[in-house]
Amino acid sequence: MTVLPEDLAEKFNTYFSSVFTTENMSSIPSVDYVYTGCESDKLLEIQIELGTVMKVLDKFRCDNAGGTDELSSRLLIELKEVICYPVMKIISESLLTGIVPDDWKTANVTSIFKKGNRQRVENYRPVSLTSLIGKACETVIRDAILDHLDRHQLIVDSQHGFRKGGSCLSNLLQFLDVVTGSLDRNNCIDVVY
Repeated sequence: MTVLPEDLAEKFNTYFSSVFTTENMSSIPSVDYVYTGCESDKLLEIQIELGTVMKVLDKFRCDNAGGTDELSSRLLIELKEVICYPVMKIISESLLTGIVPDDWKTANVTSIFKKGNRQRVENYRPVSLTSLIGKACETVIRDAILDHLDRHQLIVDSQHGFRKGGSCLSNLLQFLDVVTGSLDRNNCIDVVY
């Protein structure tokens, strides 16, 4: 039996759509203001610098897949000295205006085989291929936020995820130390159970 590419794409689309959760945007809970630091410790703006953008572009690999903007990683790597300034300006303008380019909000979704029977769509996982320039913007912003949080010691020591040197393993080891009594019991407050 021959399966047409359109039919196969529709099967994947139907399955992948069924496993995604849709957020209820009509009832977003309000957030209490709990910040207790100094006024000078607030992150009110992010300065985008040429060197920071160049470091992010330097980390691109030739095998990174591009997104809907169809910019290849090889092109961006080869032209990084030429495009660094325009990319910095685009990121700065996006932060200043609050406008995110449409190419950064869309993705090409492809299927990656996990295990089992290759004939079943349930054995594949969706991977979103997004704009590399959008990823560069996300990296610059993430790094600036993490730097600010670390510099002002605004993250508790028990936070391991998304931190340099932190992982599930380091969190589990710290938790194990607390549970087995290896640490002073005063440190238990910071441990997330």
